Amino acid sequence: MTNARPRPEPAIRPTPPAPGPRPRPSGERARLAEDGRLTRRIAVAALVVALVGVGLAVARLLLPASTSCQQASWDVRPGADDLPEGYSLSASQYDINRQQVTFLGPLPADETTAQGVVYVTVTCFVEGAADAVARSEQAARDANQAVTPRPDLGDGGFTATDGNGSNFVQVRHDDVVVYLAASADVAPPDVDALATAYDKALGGDGGAPAVGTQDPGVVEPSDALPSEAPSDGAASAAPVAPELEARLPAAVNDTPLVVDSALGTELFGDDQSSRAIAAALRAEGKTVDDVSFAQAYDENQELDLSMFAVAVDGLSAARTKAIVLESWLSATGAGVERRNVTIDGKELTEIDYGDGGGKDYVLAEDDVVIVITTSDEAVAAAALAALP
Repeated sequence: MTNARPRPEPAIRPTPPAPGPRPRPSGERARLAEDGRLTRRIAVAALVVALVGVGLAVARLLLPASTSCQQASWDVRPGADDLPEGYSLSASQYDINRQQVTFLGPLPADETTAQGVVYVTVTCFVEGAADAVARSEQAARDANQAVTPRPDLGDGGFTATDGNGSNFVQVRHDDVVVYLAASADVAPPDVDALATAYDKALGGDGGAPAVGTQDPGVVEPSDALPSEAPSDGAASAAPVAPELEARLPAAVNDTPLVVDSALGTELFGDDQSSRAIAAALRAEGKTVDDVSFAQAYDENQELDLSMFAVAVDGLSAARTKAIVLESWLSATGAGVERRNVTIDGKELTEIDYGDGGGKDYVLAEDDVVIVITTSDEAVAAAALAALP
């Protein structure tokens, strides 16, 4: 609100005196002289402090890199030969006692798959590095992430996986902590390879792979699982689940398939998917010890097909199928479409994830659940026709 009351103004404004020297008594001149000396002393002291600061900074720069916390974080470089195949450095940024780097994974083969990204932060702690890692590990547990300690890396660390499939790793070497955060599009072995690359860059031996498995719904060929093909002329090991392997075809469309098997104790780890499946089994009065698993795949990846079979000892095919759909394949999520289809005279559940990729065809019969993954329904029909 505007104040309407008029402000009184003097009728005649005084004229300021003309500028000129102001006479000072002798006492004031003495005081000003002393003030000047004091000001000069303060200025000199400030200059000395500044020079000391510059000297300390210069001395810090002249010290060896191992004695400089900032250089200890800035100088960490993983070897190019230690990086996962197809990964490249995208961007770097340097802050006080910290280096931030972004790695990009291989370009996806199709537009429906996102390119993997790994963000790496290397931080040097003046003090409290071990406590920082311990607090981060506890925070990951408090956030219900699947955490695995990594004593094999440096002076200790951990890996963690959240509910979205993103993976995280922290590695400590003395006062330097490396933190890796990978998008869900990055395969866990690639995250581990980057972590070991940084471990080597800091003087470690690269450690050993974390204990645990990837998402059982996308099990890849593994040397840990017995193969039908003998190695170097030696006889192949006996199948872990021969009855289940016998339920899968040895070839589809004249393409030979590798068939192998595993028990639940080998298959499941401490990741989020494994814990969800274990919880579903407990609800049925079962454990991972009751699970048998077999898979069939084209070793040369020329055929758009992968298959696996699951059986739970003492559990019907219908109940096993419910666990596979709800916990194993996560076929109940938003945007996932399910419908009943008949292919080659068999009743199946078709799962479309809406991403234009492969679909899952789930068959339940004789206490066994078989999952066929392909983007070609004709290949799914051929796989069904090839079932023993």
